[in-house]
Amino acid sequence: MRPLWFLACGFAVMTALASPVKVWVELRDKGSVRGDGLAWENAPVYAPYLQQLRKAGFTPDVALKWQNRVSGWIESSNLAALQRLPMVQSVEGMPRKAAYLRLPHFGFEKTLSKTSAALTFGVFQQSFDTTQATTVRAALPSGQGAGQNLRIAIIDADFYLKHDAFAYVKLGRIADQWDFVLNQRATVRDTFGESHGAAVFSLLAAKTSTLEGLVPEAKYLLYRAENEASETYVEEDYVAAAIERAVDSGAQVINISLGYRYDYTNGSANLPYSSMNGRTRPSSKAAVAAARRGVLLSIAMGNEGVAHPGPNITAPADADSVISVGIMDLNQRPCNYSSTGPTYDGRIKPEVTAIGTNSCTAPTVDPKTASGVEYQGGTSFAAPVIAGIAALLRQLHPAVSSQTIRLALIATARNAQRPDSAGGYGLVRANEAHKALSSSAIIHALEEERDSKKGLLGWEQSARRVFIPWRLGVDPAGIRLWDMRGRTIQAHGGGALPVFWIDPAHDQAAGVYVWRMSQ
Repeated sequence: MRPLWFLACGFAVMTALASPVKVWVELRDKGSVRGDGLAWENAPVYAPYLQQLRKAGFTPDVALKWQNRVSGWIESSNLAALQRLPMVQSVEGMPRKAAYLRLPHFGFEKTLSKTSAALTFGVFQQSFDTTQATTVRAALPSGQGAGQNLRIAIIDADFYLKHDAFAYVKLGRIADQWDFVLNQRATVRDTFGESHGAAVFSLLAAKTSTLEGLVPEAKYLLYRAENEASETYVEEDYVAAAIERAVDSGAQVINISLGYRYDYTNGSANLPYSSMNGRTRPSSKAAVAAARRGVLLSIAMGNEGVAHPGPNITAPADADSVISVGIMDLNQRPCNYSSTGPTYDGRIKPEVTAIGTNSCTAPTVDPKTASGVEYQGGTSFAAPVIAGIAALLRQLHPAVSSQTIRLALIATARNAQRPDSAGGYGLVRANEAHKALSSSAIIHALEEERDSKKGLLGWEQSARRVFIPWRLGVDPAGIRLWDMRGRTIQAHGGGALPVFWIDPAHDQAAGVYVWRMSQ
């Protein structure tokens, strides 16, 4: 019998809720489409199956082709009949939202004036300087605009772009928009007074004589995937759908300043920690699939540090192959609200951090005004700084893969030799990453045999056993290590255990190493 399961709640609880309820439906196949891999994933959800779901009383909301699943609404009384359909693999209840956690917010209206010719970025200058973003942008070839010929997707809540800082980007630089909440083509919203999405967007695309984001010359894809006014079901399906559309629309970098951890359908405060493994939540699966397609994703870690003891990572920040971003203060101490890792399967999260002010806030435009700025708390405003840096590195190193750029940012971060679950590998040093990507030895170490299982590990000199998030299926399994100068170090495997140990004869210095496993 096919499973009918509801995340952390069960059928009895779901049927007790007011009808209709929102659920995920995972389908068995795609009709006549056969095979596996990217070609199968890219085939759309089989249309005749959608018709059969509708006949069973199901109203589809979002169809995810990569995962072959559909979200939608159905009366509780029809759930059993829905599950019995032959094409249905499983039915899962959609988690409900928790109350929104308000973070520090210091709004003020201020017309910016340039106090120094050096302050190209206005109130953003400090955030960009501390991550070396300004140095990397200065390295662009003369005459090449920051973000030129790149497509960057922003997946967020409302985009209210009436602020003067968005006048430039609205002149032909918004290449695609879609409102997944209302399921319609979006237009620039000039009638909405609150906008998390616009504040995030400003760090990348703002441009006036007194304020400038990191990459205002890029083309932008703006996707509304969160209903700020709603406290019902989470919009994780919209985020996953937005990731698919961003990739189909040619995005090279995606910023996501949204995160999900709650399930209030049965009164419990959290999705189980075991689901934070990068392979369970639909938004995380979509993020991994996008990374497999060569896209670099910068994702806010979440703001659960105060409300819930760690680990308190959110999805899709738990995905592998992405850059999950925390936030620090000016003294390089993680802000207490910044969510922490590791993931359930032991990976270090966040990967990196950006920096805010001493009050753990970050400057953005104030979307409610025409020319004001404000300071807001949240990892939401650290992630776009890293997205902008990633875009600049992509522009400077167009032949290098997105995963190599990601690994270079991690390996050159300030705390790379001593990563931890609060700040990850530390504050990004964009110029150090740029220099690393200019080194053929490091490129070789990061990219050799890129189809094999590989990753980064932090090495403490006293350690002799290091966790690797792959289960070794044979014994022996071969492990190769490189240091960041491209030198090879020998190691051997631990059989079927998800660990390996370095030969004690090799007394390696503390630092970050690249590993690759072969079977």
